[in-house]
Amino acid sequence: MQKIFVFGSINVDLVISAKRLPKLGESLKGHGFMTTQGGKGANQAVACKKLGARKVMFLGAIGKDLFGSQLKNSLQNFGVDVSMLKTHENSNSGVCFIVLDECRKDNYLIVDGGANDLVRFCDYVDVLDQNAAEGDIFLSQLEISADAVKEGLAFAKRKKMYTVLNPAPAIKIGPDFLKNVDLLVLNETETEIISGIPLKTDKDLLNAGRFFITEGVKEAVITLGAKGSCYYNGKKFIKIAAKKVNAVDTTSAGDTFIGALALKKALGENIEDSLEFASACSAITVSRKGAAVSIPTKEEAEAIMCSNYGYR
Repeated sequence: MQKIFVFGSINVDLVISAKRLPKLGESLKGHGFMTTQGGKGANQAVACKKLGARKVMFLGAIGKDLFGSQLKNSLQNFGVDVSMLKTHENSNSGVCFIVLDECRKDNYLIVDGGANDLVRFCDYVDVLDQNAAEGDIFLSQLEISADAVKEGLAFAKRKKMYTVLNPAPAIKIGPDFLKNVDLLVLNETETEIISGIPLKTDKDLLNAGRFFITEGVKEAVITLGAKGSCYYNGKKFIKIAAKKVNAVDTTSAGDTFIGALALKKALGENIEDSLEFASACSAITVSRKGAAVSIPTKEEAEAIMCSNYGYR
């Protein structure tokens, strides 16, 4: 199995549930408060590891505060290699406030990037040069500096690694960025922002896929929430239905899906089975509260694949 290097963000998530969002100036009683490890980069690293990756190394940053120590310990407890996790003396760790709206079955987030905003790719060049090999996976997002991610993708391609980008939160990026992306994984909103194509029909999805291939991406996966996901590589268009589940918290659904795809790529498995597996994993995640803690283990994912979908 290939190693997976995740270059991205790590936050402490402060989560509370409420029947609805408060109106401006209103105090509203909430419940179920919890503190968990989050951040797209860290969540995706944990997903890769919990779902069965042999070696996952996280490249990111924390502040020198209580949250930073908790975040580092959390990643270690999940089995993620944190030897290249930087500590910034004069910064707080990333913090994300999450309100779960029980009426709408959705979540609302406010993020202070903290040490994530100080991440520079030059601080991690040596560890990649020394530890990464041809075919290893380089996975990143956009919760850290876009310039740092762009440099990381270019370096990883020079090392002949397989690059995966989740462009979230979305910004407009072009071929100078996307030409170094082997697999682009993004949701409908991110697709529309980057491609400029409104997604209303399957033809729109195909046109968006064609756009990304034209921009230099080798493969593109668009996640569609309860409608599933679709894949395009310039020749093959595949659409996968979502697994039906009672959604409780959607916080880490996308990160679980991406981590599952990265894992399957590290195993060299075909895209159809990979998408089905990723869909099942994210279905488990949304049925639970929390970020990293809601991501299923390899055993849980395999059990639901066998019992519910007939896989062996």
